[in-house]
Amino acid sequence: MAWLFPWLLFLHVLGAIVAFGPTFSFSLIGAMGGAEPQHANFATRITHALTTKRVLPIGITLPITGLAMIAVVGINPFERDHWWLALGIVLYLIAYGYGFFVQRKNVERVIEMTSAPPPPGASGPPPELMAQIRRVQLGGMGMGILILTIVFLMVVKPMVLLAVP
Repeated sequence: MAWLFPWLLFLHVLGAIVAFGPTFSFSLIGAMGGAEPQHANFATRITHALTTKRVLPIGITLPITGLAMIAVVGINPFERDHWWLALGIVLYLIAYGYGFFVQRKNVERVIEMTSAPPPPGASGPPPELMAQIRRVQLGGMGMGILILTIVFLMVVKPMVLLAVP
């Protein structure tokens, strides 16, 4: 079954690129929406659409292809030599879970809050909206750091760096 590994790896890497590649543009889209408040809702809806139609559905395939690769190669991610793999799996569960259960709802709240025009006489965005946007920004930065850490672990496989004789 070792012949399956390259195909699974191809699907795994392709899934990671398609699912998480666009997320690195979310901060740019958000900044552009913030610079043009009349387009902020549209910018937020774009990031939400990418998340719900690409990131989350394709992101769920990564554990499937990852577990299949682990089975094909026959390694135990909980062995000392493969600590990097176990850590990557845990970080992925945290990132995906946060994105699905917390970040998605925070973004939906921003969309809801910006879907109606501001009340007459409003001199700027309400503080609640700004706080919600800040939560989305911080969550996005945290998930970005987690994704970069996972990519580092999967590519570098730093088992040699921290191996204790």
